[in-house]
Amino acid sequence: MNTANKRKLGYLLILVLAIIYIQVIVGGITRLTGSGLSMTDWKIVTGTIPPIGQEAWQAEFDQYKQSPQYSKLNEGMTLSQFQGIFFWEWLHRVWGRWGFMVILGIFLWFWLRKKLDAVATGRFLTVLILYIAQGLLGWFMVKSGLVDMPWVSHYRLTAHLLLAIFLFAYILWFVADLFVAKEDLVQASGARNFLRVIIMITIIQIIFGGFMSGLHAAQYYPSWPDMNGQLLPPETFSITPWYMNFLENRATIQFTHRGIAYLLCVLIMAFWWKARQINTNNLIFKRALNSLPLILSTQVLLGVLVLLNSSQGIPVSFGVMHQAVGLLLLSTLLFVGFQFKKA
Repeated sequence: MNTANKRKLGYLLILVLAIIYIQVIVGGITRLTGSGLSMTDWKIVTGTIPPIGQEAWQAEFDQYKQSPQYSKLNEGMTLSQFQGIFFWEWLHRVWGRWGFMVILGIFLWFWLRKKLDAVATGRFLTVLILYIAQGLLGWFMVKSGLVDMPWVSHYRLTAHLLLAIFLFAYILWFVADLFVAKEDLVQASGARNFLRVIIMITIIQIIFGGFMSGLHAAQYYPSWPDMNGQLLPPETFSITPWYMNFLENRATIQFTHRGIAYLLCVLIMAFWWKARQINTNNLIFKRALNSLPLILSTQVLLGVLVLLNSSQGIPVSFGVMHQAVGLLLLSTLLFVGFQFKKA
């Protein structure tokens, strides 16, 4: 691909990143408002249009009344209240479908004009496959809350989040490769390897964040820096075998999530200090690097605010911002990492 086509494609892919970023935010709102199970079927085409008219809304509401969430958590809900939660799940699904159409449209526009080389074509097809897989996994997640439980499996929820982040990261790598010239890549193998470790730990942190969200763990220990007055709650290792505590015990999951957060603060700041000393003229690298302390401190502050305000339920505003800034932090780490030369 020539330079002009690379830049055009790069800017359009940044638009796609923005669409996915908004989708993650809407997904967070959907989760925190308990809206994810309001649509009990999956109609790819007709489901794009919401119910129109009183009769259609009542039929949709009657269908929802057959779900475990209504009978166990929302019995007595009015039609107006149902419409409120239905909106977020509908928006989440529709935004995802339109996002797919945007990606497909960009691909076809470049491909039909023969402006994509074999490498770019392969990457685009990978993006489309990942996007379809994300939609299928989303429905697989929703189905887990339509049988017995009035909520979705925290395992499936976390898998859905991780696939969305992987899709976002793949497109971000695509963008970085389009914009950053090979001669501008940074040579620093030590910093590069250090950052790889940080990114892996950050992904583990996101997994525990997904467990926190799925199990509503924040509201069980809504204090900081202690956990309800204790450093380590006595129920932290109450499940046997011991390793299941890290998967299903709210105390263990929150304690681990906090601990990894402290570790990441030290590691990211150490990396930032070390990487600042790299001699490079790559301004994109420097700007992304120097944004890390601000993004990190914002994320830590939001995490604390979520905890301190979760006694009556996780606050939607702080919870969504915490998720959004978390993705921004990981994206910045990845974007910095994509600009290192391979060993």
